Amino acid sequence: MAANSRNDPRLFDSSYSYGQLTSLTGFALRRASLLDFGKFGDSVGDRAITPLRYSLLEVVGANPGLQQVELAKILGLSKPAATLGLDFWEKRNCISRRKDRDDRRSYGIYLTEQGEATLAQLRDNVRQHDERLTTCLSDEELLQLRTLLRRIYSG
Repeated sequence: MAANSRNDPRLFDSSYSYGQLTSLTGFALRRASLLDFGKFGDSVGDRAITPLRYSLLEVVGANPGLQQVELAKILGLSKPAATLGLDFWEKRNCISRRKDRDDRRSYGIYLTEQGEATLAQLRDNVRQHDERLTTCLSDEELLQLRTLLRRIYSG
């Protein structure tokens, strides 16, 4: 996204009043999220891979055999949203769904070899993306920001 783009979330048009928005935490979070989302696809080399889709693959990789309902709960997703995300990775041969040995009505989700390779590459790209996103913060500020954000989303 070009720095002069009128939709660039980093830019505020000083000829307009934002009212109380600039003093609201949610507005600041949304602006930061838009900046992250806007650059994420370029950073990973595939605009179809969103932060959410990456998160699904990362959690499946860290928890082999996880059931879809659990995955949705972990990421705060609806069941249909989790299904759509998993369908995306299944079409790319990155995950497989296997019947649970103990409960044949349930399926565990696993990375395929392709999924493991994809996740390894994505991890490096996402780490670099995150470093570019937060380059304006010191290590101490970044730790403080993450700590404060965890407090917000943990209630």
